[in-house]
Amino acid sequence: MELSSSTPSAWRQLRNRQISCKEALALLVNSQGTLERERLDWEVNSRFFRHFPNRQGLPPVIPLILWRGCYYLGSPVKISTETIQALSDRTLTDIKIIPVNSKSYRLWFHSQNLDPNRISSTPLMNPLTGEQEKEDICETTELYLEKAVDQIARIRTIISGALRNRASDIHFEPMPEGLRVRYRIDGVLRNITTLPLELSRKVIVAIKVMSDIDIAESRRPQDGRIADKYVDNSSSDSQQEVGMDMRVSTLPCVGGEKIVIRLLPRQNPFCQIDDLGFSRQALTIYKSWLQQPQGMIILTGPTGSGKTSTLYNSLQFVATEHVNVITVEDPVEYVLAGITQTQVNERAGMTFAAGLRSILRQDPDVIMVGEIRDAETAETAVRAALTGHLVFTTLHTNDAIGAIPRLQDIGPNPGLISEALLGIVAQRLVRRVCPHCAQTYTPTETDLRVLGLEYKLANPKSWRRGVGCVKCFNSGYLGREAIVELIDIDERVRELIYEGHMTQLHHHLQKINFVSFARAAIEKVTTGVTTVEEILRVLPRSAFSNQVSPENTNGKVHHITAFN
Repeated sequence: MELSSSTPSAWRQLRNRQISCKEALALLVNSQGTLERERLDWEVNSRFFRHFPNRQGLPPVIPLILWRGCYYLGSPVKISTETIQALSDRTLTDIKIIPVNSKSYRLWFHSQNLDPNRISSTPLMNPLTGEQEKEDICETTELYLEKAVDQIARIRTIISGALRNRASDIHFEPMPEGLRVRYRIDGVLRNITTLPLELSRKVIVAIKVMSDIDIAESRRPQDGRIADKYVDNSSSDSQQEVGMDMRVSTLPCVGGEKIVIRLLPRQNPFCQIDDLGFSRQALTIYKSWLQQPQGMIILTGPTGSGKTSTLYNSLQFVATEHVNVITVEDPVEYVLAGITQTQVNERAGMTFAAGLRSILRQDPDVIMVGEIRDAETAETAVRAALTGHLVFTTLHTNDAIGAIPRLQDIGPNPGLISEALLGIVAQRLVRRVCPHCAQTYTPTETDLRVLGLEYKLANPKSWRRGVGCVKCFNSGYLGREAIVELIDIDERVRELIYEGHMTQLHHHLQKINFVSFARAAIEKVTTGVTTVEEILRVLPRSAFSNQVSPENTNGKVHHITAFN
């Protein structure tokens, strides 16, 4: 590592006769075997490794100092006498091994193999075992930031860390002590590092330059995009460059400007529709909708609830060579093969309504409208669903049943809505219990009361929670999956929608024990997928207020007996 002038390397102090060889080694490696990387010297490193153009087969060593014809090398493993002699013969020097701990070696190795000028999602590999290791994000980010020579390199280092750790967003927030950096991982923000105060404004300006945002304007919010490529070798042994879009949003605030970057890799990240997290019953119903020739499917949920993933997986499911699939989106987040995707551009007059009208002249079979925002879009989408097209769209409501009055409020005739609808899906994303630190536990009375369960019906032997480990950032959770509420529009539901009897519709759905958030939550918890705490974090308490009690179902709790 190249050092700043304020931190002279131990080797240079030794050469200047300021310290002895023993003192230089003590500066570099303490009694616990921890390496002080800032005391290393790049020239010693360069001199040693130029003897080994091909480092394959080289033992794990760190050049510490070169003194009086002897290389002092740090190593976390015991090196054989034969190997030491081979190193000595190659360098024409004596070799002495200084023990260092494995963590120090791994951090040094990763810092040596960093290219701060490239964005990379390549996971870190343990150089001692050859296996993928779960990094300490904060430690690795600060290590890599030490190697960055300018603001662009710092930003790319932070983006690379976000990609390696499955972050969806990066937050840059001005604070009195500096620029705080946070990643949103599995829907939860995590502190990563704080850049020094003197770098805060420089980093913000660099991001604005990269995203083609006016750097002179800091009094109003601005939006921009960054198009870049990153190195990815997750799907094969060879590295490949993959395109990535980043949506950038700035917001003036106390202390400066806050920036949020949404990461959108162009590589298709979507799995099979069976892997989204739907229960067996919900998946069977949902797939039956996808096989219909016409009708409207509405997905609801707040921002970040996984609607885009479900929509895109659904489009891929129906997009065969015999089907013309066209979308109108704002924005196009991922490019899907075999599907015509259009982008809303209101300045040019390309609104959702205008785009939808044009799509209907393109002989579509399946249409996806990113969001229904106005009466014209709603009316056109409903009529398209009635005239031989399968239409997907989204609304922002708290639950599935809330989509009906919301759509009616926008404008279409209730009779048209009831005829057009195939079904409604409300969705949230819950974090899964980390499989690496999961432990079984006995549900408490509070847990059972929240879910409305009796102990004997709660499958208590399958309840799990994570205790926290390095692989899940000590959160106890790793990865997310969907939890859904689903309304299948049958004849009775159509009749109640047409008549506008929302209270009766609520009662009817509870009577037939529909696939509610409460049922889905109970299944996730009682099969050990997630925890009650996570369910309460994601779902509103009202989701459990109207669930069907055992006495209302003739003593049978269908959502429990079906899961065991």
